[in-house]
Amino acid sequence: MIPYLAPPSVAACRGKLRARMKTCNSGASLIEVLVAVVLLSLGVVGLAGLQFNGIKFNHGAYLRSQGVSLAYNLTDRMRANLSACRGASACSYITPFNTPFDGTDSQVCGSEIALATSPTDMAAIDVNQWKSCIETLLPGGTGQASYLPAAEDYIDQCGIVHPKASREVLVVEVIWNDGRLQAGEMPRDCVVVRTEVRPL
Repeated sequence: MIPYLAPPSVAACRGKLRARMKTCNSGASLIEVLVAVVLLSLGVVGLAGLQFNGIKFNHGAYLRSQGVSLAYNLTDRMRANLSACRGASACSYITPFNTPFDGTDSQVCGSEIALATSPTDMAAIDVNQWKSCIETLLPGGTGQASYLPAAEDYIDQCGIVHPKASREVLVVEVIWNDGRLQAGEMPRDCVVVRTEVRPL
């Protein structure tokens, strides 16, 4: 006689089905994948921002080094032509900010210039080529050279007050536009060199 086997109950079948489904669906859900993608995207954006800021600040440091070099360049030109700069009342190298390079091809930045017939003419050529270099190497750049009387403060174009000197000094200032600064601030950077070209 064959024994009778009762069929499994509906509840038992459903329990086994759920167990099998849990075993087969043990991987990551769609929500977990989306969260991982969002976190990865935020990390990539943050790294890109750091890289971009690093490039901007490196470029700003490069511009500042160019500004310092140009400021000292004019003082070196003066020392090579002392006859043209004997003091505040007799210095052919004095030049304001609003005097641009005049476009003379032979005096473009980097070109070799011949000696002029007089110290005054040589000073004019030096200043003109100096302006050309500032306009070429610095964005929106310009420069001036002036004499500062003794015991007077000098306020540069960036609003910084430089302390008084005990005697009359020559001041060379180079300015340019600096895109690193935030909106609302003055997009300008300045380099100021104070020197005595010769005893005054």
